[in-house]
Amino acid sequence: MTKIKRQQREKSRWQPGIVVWLVVSICLVEVTMGWAMELGNMDLSLRSTTKYRVQWSDHPTYGLAIDDNHDQDLNQLLAADFNWAKSGIMVSVMGRYLKDLDGTSAGSIFQDYTDSRGGNRQDFEIYYSYIEKKDFLSPGLNVSLGRQYAYSAETVHYDGLQLHYELPDWYGFEAEVFGGRLVQHYSNIAQDSVGGYNLSIHPLSNMEFYLDGVFSEEISTEGSVFWQATENIQTRSRLAFINDHTRFFDISAQTTCPITGTVFNASVYRRYKIAANSDFLFDYIYSLDEALSNKLTSLYLLREQGYMEYDFRISQPLPGSPGLTTYVRYTRRDLAHDNDENLYNTNFDRYTIGLTVDEWLHLKGFHLDTGYSYWQEDRDDFYEGESTSYFADCRQELLEKLELGAGFYHKTEDVNSLIENEASTRYQASLKYRFKDHAWMKLLYQHYKDDFYEDELGVDHINSLTMTLHLEY
Repeated sequence: MTKIKRQQREKSRWQPGIVVWLVVSICLVEVTMGWAMELGNMDLSLRSTTKYRVQWSDHPTYGLAIDDNHDQDLNQLLAADFNWAKSGIMVSVMGRYLKDLDGTSAGSIFQDYTDSRGGNRQDFEIYYSYIEKKDFLSPGLNVSLGRQYAYSAETVHYDGLQLHYELPDWYGFEAEVFGGRLVQHYSNIAQDSVGGYNLSIHPLSNMEFYLDGVFSEEISTEGSVFWQATENIQTRSRLAFINDHTRFFDISAQTTCPITGTVFNASVYRRYKIAANSDFLFDYIYSLDEALSNKLTSLYLLREQGYMEYDFRISQPLPGSPGLTTYVRYTRRDLAHDNDENLYNTNFDRYTIGLTVDEWLHLKGFHLDTGYSYWQEDRDDFYEGESTSYFADCRQELLEKLELGAGFYHKTEDVNSLIENEASTRYQASLKYRFKDHAWMKLLYQHYKDDFYEDELGVDHINSLTMTLHLEY
């Protein structure tokens, strides 16, 4: 046996440390009560999610990828809340540790971000770590300082300060301002400053107004209105200007027929072409400039033109069959200008029909979601496309602690002159066991078979087995 093959066999073995960690964690579950621990005047809450994933495939075709057909990774998420309720102070932290356990080689189909993090093939990130003081200087004023998130016109991850003020007696008024330095986990492009605000007011018990804004190199603003017209009718509208460009607006309405239980939902979405004739992620910290040559400021995705999209959905519980509901959905997209049709832009129609089952025929703990979808576009005699997909996902709970799951998804796609008779299929099976209310373990097996994998990567199928242990104390 050559040295290379011996090394491949050695690194394909399961890591014993993972097994030891799982056994120790399960023992801890059995001797803990699962609620926040009281330490003097402080309440401590801990959360841990451990994932161990092993992947394998058939041997890749020579020349398309190197002969590396397995991978093992560890994903550890830890979070803690230290709460001094009497003084209104709380400290919250959450981080994630990623580790490639077997040294995935460059050029492998399993190579990912963690494998590029130097010789140790590992990564540790702090998602948030902040201290919060409630009722600071005045009732209703909360202050938080540290690494945190702000959910505004854009989701912002930053190190800085956030002030939240609430006046429930004054039309349900809430105001939030934040500012600091942007956090960038996967790059160190620029330490840009960021600021923003969130405002909301509830002039009526059934009406809410929101206005959000983010300021960085450019400005993003979003406004929305929610109105519960009656008990069975509600509407929502939104207008957004992202990165100094008018980007989109949408209006949606939903109503329920109290006699039959039928739910109707309709929405209209108007997308505008931006000045650069390209579509960008709303998060300005991950993008490239137009020339793809200077400072990294925004991520280039594709050239998307303006369009109008209509979406209609109906769901109907079947009379005489409690727990059985059918639904249909129709989506239509029309480009603002038909001559803008190209590889990324097209008019299309999509139809979906499905069925959900929730403890039907007295099958306690049984859940099923299954359906069929068809997508079609027709530009001209030469270029047209269509795809069909079938899916099913079911779960069965047993003895209040055990849950069995199975899933299936199959899609075919045919785009003339580009893709013909391509198909992909996914199967999955899961077993979940709940030790206590605060702790569970899950095994998930997934099998992927995709014509794209075979054509581009040289593998016929990819398998994965994920073991997850979730604990809360």
